[in-house]
Amino acid sequence: MINNYEALDLGRYMKIDHILHTPQEEIDKQVQIIAILADMTEEDVLQLPLADYSAMALQAAFLGDHCEPAEVDGKPIQAGEFLLVPTSDFTKITTAQYVDFQTFVKDFPATLPQLLSCFLVPDGKKYNNGYDVAQVQEAVRCITLPQAIGLTAFFFKRFNESIVDSVTSLAQSARKNPRKMKELKKILQQVEMVSRDIGAGLPM
Repeated sequence: MINNYEALDLGRYMKIDHILHTPQEEIDKQVQIIAILADMTEEDVLQLPLADYSAMALQAAFLGDHCEPAEVDGKPIQAGEFLLVPTSDFTKITTAQYVDFQTFVKDFPATLPQLLSCFLVPDGKKYNNGYDVAQVQEAVRCITLPQAIGLTAFFFKRFNESIVDSVTSLAQSARKNPRKMKELKKILQQVEMVSRDIGAGLPM
């Protein structure tokens, strides 16, 4: 049975997070969560001797603790069959990456695997070219929760840095150029949106 965050993959976390936000009795939620952590069916969990169930509930108590993010240095990570390269230079992201990011960020964190797939590209490939993005999204669910949190913080830090650089550049030429001023306002709105909806990483 999984009893620590280092062994908890993002896919299982997403299922558990969904359960925690459903209007059910707490004992029903606990049964479902133990089933996920122990790779059991809910029926099998309900058939456990009470002493065994209580012991498993204690092992699941780690979910109430804070999950420390893993350190991310931009090196490729293995996720399923893919070796994925994190996007570290956000001044070079493609329009497709940016559009998909804007789509998925609206429902963050429910769309975390999809959002991470925007900036995790298979080694030797260009974004959404020569591979199935849906397969990458499924593979991303295999990474650990600490990795997912670390990657989220890493990407949004880089994203904010690129926006700040754009703001600085535009501010220098915007004073006498109405069109540049409009661009600057749009970028500032993006900064506000990201800061409000994302913060430093994955909300726990």
